[in-house]
Amino acid sequence: MQNKQNSILVVGFNTRPLVFSLYEVGYKVYSVDFFGDMDLYPYVEDSIIITERLKFQYKYIKDFYKDFVVQFTFEMIERHSDISSVIIASGLDDEIHKRQEIYDFLEKKGISNLNNNLISITQARNIQKTYQILENQNFKVPLTYKYSLDKEIPANLSYPFILKKLKSSGGINVHKIKSEEELLFREKLIKSSRNEDSDYIIQEYIKGIPVSCTTISDGIHSEVISINRQIIGLNILNPPDKFYYNGNVVPAYLLPNDKILISQISIFLTEKFNLQGINGFDFVVKDHYPYLMEINPRIPGSIRASEEAYNVNLLDLHIKCFTKGWDNLKKSLILREKNQVCFATKLVYFAPKDIQKSTIKRINNLDYVHDKSTPDKIIKKNSPVCTILYKDKNFASSFFGALKVVDEINGLILKKKET
Repeated sequence: MQNKQNSILVVGFNTRPLVFSLYEVGYKVYSVDFFGDMDLYPYVEDSIIITERLKFQYKYIKDFYKDFVVQFTFEMIERHSDISSVIIASGLDDEIHKRQEIYDFLEKKGISNLNNNLISITQARNIQKTYQILENQNFKVPLTYKYSLDKEIPANLSYPFILKKLKSSGGINVHKIKSEEELLFREKLIKSSRNEDSDYIIQEYIKGIPVSCTTISDGIHSEVISINRQIIGLNILNPPDKFYYNGNVVPAYLLPNDKILISQISIFLTEKFNLQGINGFDFVVKDHYPYLMEINPRIPGSIRASEEAYNVNLLDLHIKCFTKGWDNLKKSLILREKNQVCFATKLVYFAPKDIQKSTIKRINNLDYVHDKSTPDKIIKKNSPVCTILYKDKNFASSFFGALKVVDEINGLILKKKET
């Protein structure tokens, strides 16, 4: 019988990368997952797949799947008494009340909570207060205002600017507004979608290079793991909107001084908010200055690319942040610094049109393809199809090698009559 201390439940929108890493270092893994990708199943003892249980496809439930996460998390824990720890991945960043339900249940069951506390998450996700903190430390931030529909924009904010939901991630519900007419049109769309009660912000548009920073902390000490080039709204990947998250290249190709300032801001905020484990910070670098866009107080989507680039299991280090002394963890981090073996590119590919089951099978057979969709139903246009993970000796070779795989996928979908 496997040791109870080595049994972990991972809950989130896409748990497959985390599950794989945990399995690789010997953990017994369970999952509550949105998609149920084919390459999830070999690495889990059991799983609850939300799309399967609800019998709906991605586009119909992606905005409210979180309503079922708590229920299915409880169900999985009740089903398997050997679960000793829980990691929450993406999908519940702003759902503090739902997290509270899960946290209370874990405490009741005596299960380890390998996540940030609610105060830290709430503070990290409050971008306006975060900007105030940064300004007090003489860091630059984009002009940002809370916005109510039909109100006038502030006089010192000019077009183009960004309109986005206060609670958003992954580039969803983020819109570049170029004129008053475009603002009025966007407001009508928001009202027609019954989202008018949501909180919005308007923000100065910062045109630059999107990057992210991954940090690790035991709640006291902190280090930067990697600084990553973000890929946002890359047309060849068919994102549903121009600000959608499409992947990363790890590490980023930046000047040393750029990296120093990104690291300073990320470490400062990690320690200010007492973040624990592995967390992510999103920036846009303009004129060699990083402007913070968002904090993700959880394991970020770039994690597998970072693991490949540095030849280290970051999920294992995340767990050690909650269970081991920093001195032991520091040894692994020092080793990681010496072990950058390559550059790694992760790309998220979306469907350019409806994709037939036979084509899905062909895509899944390609090298470097992960998060493989099950070929039991048609993938609808704008739904995620797979991710690509490709590594090579330098930034350009890694990125363009991944794009060659995208070309293969497009060839299967667009250049052949599907059957």
